[in-house]
Amino acid sequence: MVTGKEYATQARSHKYDNIPYSKMDCQAFVEEVLADCGVRNSSGKRYNWKGSNDMWRGALKWKGTIQDALDAFGYIPDGAWLFIVKNDGGETERGYHDGQGNATHVAIYCDPDSSTPVRDSTRSTKTKRDGVGYRSLDAFTHVGLPTVIDYSQKGNDIASILSEMTACIERLSILTNELKGDIITHGC
Repeated sequence: MVTGKEYATQARSHKYDNIPYSKMDCQAFVEEVLADCGVRNSSGKRYNWKGSNDMWRGALKWKGTIQDALDAFGYIPDGAWLFIVKNDGGETERGYHDGQGNATHVAIYCDPDSSTPVRDSTRSTKTKRDGVGYRSLDAFTHVGLPTVIDYSQKGNDIASILSEMTACIERLSILTNELKGDIITHGC
């Protein structure tokens, strides 16, 4: 199974640069990255959901608002799917009567160290963007962790990394104090 970190790395590939929205919409981009990571369904075929609403409802092992993700994990995991979910009646028009809202867009969270950590495919007259590119997290409302991606790896666990860094800093502080004590005691 591909890890969230591997999926995020693939999403940043230059291979997707300059692909127009007419050739690859948001759902197709997310699915293409999965396929390029070697992820297939149980019959060995590429995933092909019916749109971002289908992905929101049937492809996730965990989902919630961005704040829910921050509360649960302390961060948004690399390779998570980001959604714009609205309660605008669009879900009812599409046959969904479950109160989960209308997922109008899907993207991949792939570069947490950037001011534009999200990669997606969109067409916007406002930003004059047509196709795959990067954007900020601002427009997104929800986070989902797809069942087909492994988010358990330690390299994707920022809390574990911070904990290890804190432990290292504490050990360095103890060693520094011991060295200072040796210098004072032995008069170096």
